Amino acid sequence: MNRKEFVKEVFKSKGLSKTRAYHSVNAVMDTIRMALLNGDEVEIGGFGTFAVVTDLKGERIPVFKAGRALKSVLNMEDSD
Repeated sequence: MNRKEFVKEVFKSKGLSKTRAYHSVNAVMDTIRMALLNGDEVEIGGFGTFAVVTDLKGERIPVFKAGRALKSVLNMEDSD
């Protein structure tokens, strides 16, 4: 799913206008980006944590660690 598709899903699922959905998604992404640039982690309960690690070459690499609840949902067996 790309950004445009993601915005469309937010628009459809939350009943927002397309413009409001677009700005909401961009605001979240911008906030995460700025926090990482400032050296902060972003922990979203029930979802996961965004952080930056430094590799052996000294490059800063963005990482995402899925939270327990997200892992659980992704690994649920089909209940049918």
